[in-house]
Amino acid sequence: MNKSIELVAFDVAGTVISDDGLVVESFQRAFQNSEPELWERKADELTQYAIETMGQSKIEVFTALIGDEVRAALALEAFENAYFEIVSRSGVTPIAGAQATIENLREVGIRVALTTGFSRKTLDLIIEKLGWRQLLDFTITPQEAGGGRPSPAMLLKCAEALSVSSPSMVVVLGDTMADMGAGTSYGAGQVVGVLTGTHNESQLRSAGATSVIHSVADLKSLI
Repeated sequence: MNKSIELVAFDVAGTVISDDGLVVESFQRAFQNSEPELWERKADELTQYAIETMGQSKIEVFTALIGDEVRAALALEAFENAYFEIVSRSGVTPIAGAQATIENLREVGIRVALTTGFSRKTLDLIIEKLGWRQLLDFTITPQEAGGGRPSPAMLLKCAEALSVSSPSMVVVLGDTMADMGAGTSYGAGQVVGVLTGTHNESQLRSAGATSVIHSVADLKSLI
């Protein structure tokens, strides 16, 4: 492993856990429940926007689509409730090799963080279902950081909390253009895209990926 790396910051859905369409399904449920009239008129358009902005803070996505902060907050609550219900009932599936990759990083002294577009309630449920509480050095949500991707706010908080000496010592891993944008804005030493989630290789590279690998299991080939 590369001794100059101090931290690897992983996205969650599509990067270390299989998404299986759950985010889009929860998004659709949220609109059906909180904005039925808007959903009836623009279902396809709204779904496409959700896919294109995957990885970004969900409250920002709902606000952009609805145009009203109060209604957006209600839609976000409906989204979180829908996702929480699905995960509570069905659990989550880690991407093959994700846990082993994290364990290997920790064994050689590289710290590990999770960043996400989910709320703390949802993120904690995911971590509990995975049994990863003891594997992680730090986790952060957009609400706690004061902003979501593609802003580097969550990465800045991670680096501050873990006393990272320089952005160049950080590897950022994610499956969306928003993940790549956050890593690039932060100045991470490596911004790595994975193909197990939302966006394809050309999209990830256009958003700033320095490398694109098939999955988190291949990270060892880079570091």
